[in-house]
Amino acid sequence: MFVRAWIFVVALALMTASAMAQTLADQHLTGSLTARAPRASFTLDLQQGQVVTLTTSSTENLDTVLTLNGPDRRRVAENDDQQQGILSSRIVYVARTTGRHTAIVSGYNNARGAFELDITYGLDVGLSDASRRLREDRVAFSPRQTQHSFDVDLAANDVFVASTFAFTEGLDTTLTLLDASGATLSSNDDQGDGSLNSQIVYQIARAGRYRVVASTYGGNGVGEAIVSLAVDPNARAPFNFSSIEGAEIARHEGELNDARPSVEYTVDLAAGQTLYANAETTSGDLDTVLRLNGPDGNPVALNDDRGDGSLNSAFAFTAPAAGRYRLELYRFAQSNSSGGFRLVLLSVNASVVTALQELVDNQVTLSGPVQTITTQDFRLDYTLEGRDASTHEYARATADALQEVLATQVNRIGWVAPVRDRDGRYRAYIGEANGSMGYTKPVEMMFDNANTPNVRETAAARAVLVIDNDFRGMGKKAPPESLMRATATHELNHVIQFGYDAQEGLNWLYESTASWTEVVTVGDDQDATDYVETDFAQPELCWTTTTQGFNYAQWTLLQSLADSYGNRIVVNLWENAVTYDGFETMSRTLSVVGTTIPDALQRWRVQNFARAYQLAPRFTRSVALAGTINRNGAWSPRGRVQQLGANYVALRLQGARTYALRGDANLELVGLGKRNGQIEVVQLGRGGVFDTSGYEYAALMVFNRAVPATPGACAGENYSINVSAATGAMAPPQYNFSAEHFSPPS
Repeated sequence: MFVRAWIFVVALALMTASAMAQTLADQHLTGSLTARAPRASFTLDLQQGQVVTLTTSSTENLDTVLTLNGPDRRRVAENDDQQQGILSSRIVYVARTTGRHTAIVSGYNNARGAFELDITYGLDVGLSDASRRLREDRVAFSPRQTQHSFDVDLAANDVFVASTFAFTEGLDTTLTLLDASGATLSSNDDQGDGSLNSQIVYQIARAGRYRVVASTYGGNGVGEAIVSLAVDPNARAPFNFSSIEGAEIARHEGELNDARPSVEYTVDLAAGQTLYANAETTSGDLDTVLRLNGPDGNPVALNDDRGDGSLNSAFAFTAPAAGRYRLELYRFAQSNSSGGFRLVLLSVNASVVTALQELVDNQVTLSGPVQTITTQDFRLDYTLEGRDASTHEYARATADALQEVLATQVNRIGWVAPVRDRDGRYRAYIGEANGSMGYTKPVEMMFDNANTPNVRETAAARAVLVIDNDFRGMGKKAPPESLMRATATHELNHVIQFGYDAQEGLNWLYESTASWTEVVTVGDDQDATDYVETDFAQPELCWTTTTQGFNYAQWTLLQSLADSYGNRIVVNLWENAVTYDGFETMSRTLSVVGTTIPDALQRWRVQNFARAYQLAPRFTRSVALAGTINRNGAWSPRGRVQQLGANYVALRLQGARTYALRGDANLELVGLGKRNGQIEVVQLGRGGVFDTSGYEYAALMVFNRAVPATPGACAGENYSINVSAATGAMAPPQYNFSAEHFSPPS
């Protein structure tokens, strides 16, 4: 009775606060969704053309849905999750008419809990109360209007904040800050919050007039956005890499594009001399990478994005020995960016190396006073306050789990120990992982892993890991401690992977290996079986597809290889990643055991059909069916089958038939039949006889043996199957799988 009365009073107070606060620039409201009050409403008066930002938050990780109704009570805007993995909601709205609007907060799937609602009149870009807004403009991009420029007068030491917010879905905005001479001071594509919006935070060195250029990625975007310019003394400006002082060694300017994707320079260094290299884009959308190779040709320093929100690159390196070093400046491999650059080389104090490394090491910050647990191999930081809040008990259990899974992965599976911090331990954190269960960040390129004395790695990195503090709002049925153990072994495996190769071109290998490691290290606590349905639902997509989630789901390929050749083959893959890259990493591994990528992938696709895995009872589905053949003649699927993908076609024909495949030469047929507790596999190639007699279930698999030109470069092939009377007998099955967990394709 007491609780119900309290809820009613809060709801009444909220309505009163909303009515009284209409004259305030901003409003901060609180509320609670319950079974008796599943929705909370707030009113606000808007003028036509006025911008308003509505944002929900919840310390309980409540999954909110935010709706805004106009004066006519019709919905004008709605948002569930403001970005992927973030359960709070956000609406930025430009009022179409003047009048009283209503904001409604509800819970996704009837979720209940406390929430907060912030109403900002204008574009909320996270400015502090001490900020001063210079201007806020609504702009439109089109083929004729690819950019908009704004001049602003700024004082020395001003912390300038330029931000964009796109109203058009998919619009990828960019920002560039120029000085009076037109030189680029800072640029940003994506501000790092999961959206395509941009933000520049820059501390002004000298008073003067500056120019902000808002555009779109590649200059091809079409749509509308808001550009906000402000000064905020409380904003945290990224480190100013141009402020580092030293004796100039050399200065180079030029342009990188398709015709000239990279340039090389030599620099002679004395023993103990520290080189600072800073590459900045002066025009275009150039995304630079810097690499320094030693006199022996091995890499000794590398940087892609230097960490200030730009795509520029910088590093500091102290030469252990005198010699001629080779500096490479090139475009980021996964983009076709181009533009002008300025490369400055300075001889600086050795302390710059430490200062820059500390910037990277301290990227993970917690929301309250830091507590630390130190074990034999780990330093685990956590806090008891704020959004990252945990408990001593949870932290202790996490530290114990990390010690356990390290011993299991290194001692039982055979992974090489990864690169340690300078204190001889691995650094881990417990905190809010922004909607994911955890994540791992490489923080220092070591190039060579000292734990492999007989191997010279060229891209080994030191990394830190983060494990979510409560796993709330993720829709997981397992208890938090079970999810923590799964995440601990998954993220630790990423740390191990980076000890082999932090730049492996076969990108699929990272998440698939970490997911596979869950199933062989933490038993019932593993979470990987939840991912399988993604691949089983679309088996026609190629291996290494970049479609979201498949790199997690395709861990079953590693299990298929382990079933045939032992768990050691997965370790062998990473050992080969040290020397090889991309598909060659896999093909070199498979050649040792006498098979090829197409043959191993075909066997895996059959094993998926059979669900011949120990953990198959935990799979939520069987492979998807592409169709059914129930008569003679030509049959065609609705879609295509990509490289190393498969279609499964049910057969509703009794007896023997000849099946002939028409289409790309890389496509082949495999007959599959369930009999006597086994899935029998009959290789038909481009065509042959398959007899359904005696099978409880029969199907054809259409497999595409083609290997993509590069990982993820996938395209589909059309085909048809012609069915006619049999002209001979069926060949005997070549191999079989257990049908213990078989479930017909759905």
